[in-house]
Amino acid sequence: MKKIVSSLVITSLVAGALFAANGEMKKDDKRFDAPNCMYQKDFKGHMPFFGDEGILGLIHELNLTSKQKEDIRKIIDESRKAQKTPLDAFSKDGFDKEKFIQIENEKRDSMIKSKAEVIEKTYAILDAKQKEQLKVLIDLRKEKRDKK
Repeated sequence: MKKIVSSLVITSLVAGALFAANGEMKKDDKRFDAPNCMYQKDFKGHMPFFGDEGILGLIHELNLTSKQKEDIRKIIDESRKAQKTPLDAFSKDGFDKEKFIQIENEKRDSMIKSKAEVIEKTYAILDAKQKEQLKVLIDLRKEKRDKK
């Protein structure tokens, strides 16, 4: 009798786990399709480039005009295009080890400079009220971090 009860319990647990896993593994899951993906919508689509923790993460919380959003998108896109990647060390004829090492060594400094330029250009696009709102958001975030 104990074997029957324990086998029924195990069977129901396995069936429940499989049923729950099926919901996560559906092939028709549309959450990450282009029109539904949060990174494809509006201005927030560029945030993973710098992360939501930084200044640019706060800027998307402001009431930006469509022109401002477009300008910021252009600034970020230009910054991305200007970045060198380790893939630049590859050519159709081979691999340039020295170029790869040079790019990797310069990567950190160039990312910092690039981010600073994007922030500077983006800040210049904001109007006075948005700059005030941004400062308030920065102060709130700083206060929140100081409490931790």
